[in-house]
Amino acid sequence: MKSIYTSQKDMLEICQDDDKFFLRYPTFNITMPEVVQEIPKEAADSYMSGEHTGKELMNYAQYGFWKSKKQYTQEESNKIFIQNNPDLIFNDLSDNQKIFSPEKFTQIVTKSIVSELEPSELDAIGIVDNHLELLLVDPVGWQEETEAVHLEILQEKLNNYIYFLESKQYVERYGDNFDKKVIHITFQYSPSDNGLAFLATVQKTLQNSDMSLKVELPE
Repeated sequence: MKSIYTSQKDMLEICQDDDKFFLRYPTFNITMPEVVQEIPKEAADSYMSGEHTGKELMNYAQYGFWKSKKQYTQEESNKIFIQNNPDLIFNDLSDNQKIFSPEKFTQIVTKSIVSELEPSELDAIGIVDNHLELLLVDPVGWQEETEAVHLEILQEKLNNYIYFLESKQYVERYGDNFDKKVIHITFQYSPSDNGLAFLATVQKTLQNSDMSLKVELPE
């Protein structure tokens, strides 16, 4: 990605990567000090030709249209910003919950947790002490407001791990001569009581199979 235009006045930079264009500018926000967003070539050309200001281009990158045609309240702007950056929903979670409908809040939280947990992905696999071990890393917090969504997505990922083992998708690479098969879950944050109860249920379910669950909690 190479820089094709820089404005000291507007404190922004336009970059190009093949046929894609990106806007880069500072936010002076500790949690996200810089924004890099893809923009259409037409928007970049419109700014560089002087048809729009730097502020209008930043707003365009955030909202998808030239915001100068419509003014938003601070709350509306906050809502749009969080929808475009769902991981920020966890910053001031209780306050952010108040500005969205329950359905929209759940939708944004789901998008954020899915991007963190990646339920369709296998985090790691290997052979440890003659048993096959699948590693599942959970980096998501256990706030009350998002617990139900967290549990649902964690269950989805665990189900995918179990299916991976049951369907023997590992055989071609690792063979099938193991003492046992272990799903090793490591948590960055201590699970809630409901989270621990869910894990206990999974362990009980796997008792009569050739799989087991190993849980590693933070110290």
